[in-house]
Amino acid sequence: MSQQSALHVAKTQAFAVRTECRRYEGRVAIVTGAAQSLGRVIARRIAEEGASVVIVDIQEERVKRTAQQLQDETGKPVLGLGGDLSLPGVADEVVARTVREFGQVDTLVNNAAALIRMRLVDFTEELLQKAVNWNVWNTLRCCKAVVPHMIERRYGRIVNIGGEAWRTGAPFHTLLAGVGKGSMVGLTVTLAGEVIGQGITVNCVSPGGMETEADGDPSPSKVSHRDPSWTGSDVMKELAKLAAARGVSIGRPAHPTEVAAAVAFFGAPESSFVTGQHLGVSGGMAML
Repeated sequence: MSQQSALHVAKTQAFAVRTECRRYEGRVAIVTGAAQSLGRVIARRIAEEGASVVIVDIQEERVKRTAQQLQDETGKPVLGLGGDLSLPGVADEVVARTVREFGQVDTLVNNAAALIRMRLVDFTEELLQKAVNWNVWNTLRCCKAVVPHMIERRYGRIVNIGGEAWRTGAPFHTLLAGVGKGSMVGLTVTLAGEVIGQGITVNCVSPGGMETEADGDPSPSKVSHRDPSWTGSDVMKELAKLAAARGVSIGRPAHPTEVAAAVAFFGAPESSFVTGQHLGVSGGMAML
């Protein structure tokens, strides 16, 4: 079976399952970095299972268009909010706005990140700071903003999106994976310990190779989100060689719906006895 055929089968199976699940009826979820790619797919999956969804992205115009599209596709309320979550106060306003609109926040999916592939020695001091802000501080601020609300309600699901590159030593990923995505695992475990026994679970899902709009996009987003110069042709060539050498055990990249399925489980009520866990959804790229 070809890679494209396998991806089609995976997508079809995921759709069949989610149309029968209504785990999120009466629930409200916030999904960050959801104007496109994986975040959009996660938001759609959760909405299809019954949730009202707030999607947040630094791309203000695009996130509003995506929200309308998702609402049309799922028939559920979807609110699109633009903002840079790495800045003080933005995450607090997102949570406050969600509570005003929907009365509660049940699930937070921290997916927002900046796709910056460079060697560490090539980073300027300014870009170093931006990379840490967009790949670490945004998630910290979102967790800090939502946890008091979840503690008060004695219910909450937080799902952090990591990445398998920090476990495989992928080049050009020192900040994106080593610092950004790797830190999601540490944050997941420590925050889970802080809120344990209060009805809140915190888990992490780490994709491996995956087909998304973020790679090979001929019309990249504005500089503040993603700049084409951050991923040069030499980088992509070396990454392609690495992927061919190491491979993925299942033999193809993931479809975003396969990653979204894992996120949907951790974000749902049924995951009540699972917390502080890290799940790789990488087709065997990294194994325990």
